[in-house]
Amino acid sequence: MEAHKANPKLVRILVEDLGISEDDLRPDASLNDAGLDSLALAELLPERLGVHLGDDVLNKASTIAALNTLIEQQLASQEQR
Repeated sequence: MEAHKANPKLVRILVEDLGISEDDLRPDASLNDAGLDSLALAELLPERLGVHLGDDVLNKASTIAALNTLIEQQLASQEQR
């Protein structure tokens, strides 16, 4: 996934914390194909980004790009408060 398109903190979580190869971070890659552990992700997002996404929301994110969009929307919503 190109760095300018993805939240850099999300990329750091995926690569450093979850051990996902940067080569696997294509926007169209499914979360399963990238090897994402949704439980670990659900724990790390609030801790590292302050974003709370429930299992139901994470399950809607079928690709890396969709996950990034959900996180960006959540962060934008928090900024408006």
